[in-house]
Amino acid sequence: MLWELEDVVRVLDPSEQRFVRHATFTGRSVTVLGELDAAALGAAFAALQRAYPILVCRIVEDADENGILLRPGDIEAVGAWVSFGDPDEVRVPAESVDPEAQLAYLDVVLAEEDRARVTLFVHHSVADAGHCVELFARLWGYYTDYVETGKTEVGIPAAVVIGIDAVHADMNSVVAESATGADAARKYPVSLEALLAQRGVRRGRRSGLETLTRPLASADAVSWVERSEAAPAALVRPERIRLDTVATARVLEMARAHAVSVNGLVTAAALRAYAHLSGADSVSCVYPVDLRRRLDPPVEADAGTNLSGLAAFSADAVDTEDLIVLARRIGTSLHDDLAEGVIEQSVLHFPDFFGPRRIHSTAGHIALTNTGTVPPFRAPVGLILDDYEIVYLSAHPRPSTGASAAVTFLVYTYLGRLAIGRLGGGTLAAELLDAVAAELSWSPADLAAATA
Repeated sequence: MLWELEDVVRVLDPSEQRFVRHATFTGRSVTVLGELDAAALGAAFAALQRAYPILVCRIVEDADENGILLRPGDIEAVGAWVSFGDPDEVRVPAESVDPEAQLAYLDVVLAEEDRARVTLFVHHSVADAGHCVELFARLWGYYTDYVETGKTEVGIPAAVVIGIDAVHADMNSVVAESATGADAARKYPVSLEALLAQRGVRRGRRSGLETLTRPLASADAVSWVERSEAAPAALVRPERIRLDTVATARVLEMARAHAVSVNGLVTAAALRAYAHLSGADSVSCVYPVDLRRRLDPPVEADAGTNLSGLAAFSADAVDTEDLIVLARRIGTSLHDDLAEGVIEQSVLHFPDFFGPRRIHSTAGHIALTNTGTVPPFRAPVGLILDDYEIVYLSAHPRPSTGASAAVTFLVYTYLGRLAIGRLGGGTLAAELLDAVAAELSWSPADLAAATA
């Protein structure tokens, strides 16, 4: 055993375990216009680590590759990485990203002409989209406090920040000081399974994913004994398109005019585009539903790790001809599943669908993650956080234990612009984004007719 029992916080639950095998970090990245104070940003990251001790915890694996969450112990925390480069790129950090060292890293790329890129990587086992946005917002809040006042609410004065050299900011001593007594700052976030158990929710017969389920075939799984050495770290930066503010406003107005959700509208557009391009007789999709506000009592953004259940929807291709009708059907299906508690049930059935003991396959579906509107981040006067995107980093990818979605769409709105990203898609990959955007394009006349 590589750790002491007193170091163990807990064994990760299935909703968290599915991100352990590849050491999946989810990244939030922005381009920055204006003069960025790298030393202050490094200190802000130290403040973030102090305020959220989960970020300086570790994940180790037992013989069966089960993830175990450990307290940071005496391991020296890693501070922000700062170097010069091309801020138009999102890169694999030059330094080691290792979940056995810590669970969040900050990569800062500086360039001439007051441009930069800042990317926060957080292990997906301990933070989902809502949690990551909260962390990123806090980071920029701390940075703004430093620049404007020389300190933050967590009490680290800017004077203790170590200066950076030409390519690197060594914040380790600041982070080590920040981690002292960190457990008192915030409790460790818990899993959705634990929150459901606290509320008396137990596993029922329905998972809610039955429409996606098919018999598990040998091609769907990699034998658990075929364990190869982990591959080098790999970054996935989804291809994406961004509607301008006018086109985005039309999408929002069309949703309001027809009393459908934007999520339903975009999901319907993705299903129609895929059905048309693939020629499939039927299409199925699965998408996460944030349960924070739907639990009783509600849960704060940083109080849980991955607090999304999964919703499923299937339709015959002939039933996808009308975008609005399809969006309304998707919304009705979600409403019914929420009312019946089916969305909460999906996570309690995760072992049947993910990991080495899975008994069902959902391969071939469309996956869509809509993280909604990302609020503007605080920034000092003169600094503009011009763009925002979601990336993924596998710190040590291994052979997958199951077949994946046919295509995954990532949807979010930032600064009034709707963005749609794509992962996968096979032979249809080059056409899918434009096809989805075409489904969401309306002329002023179309909008006027809808609102008349």
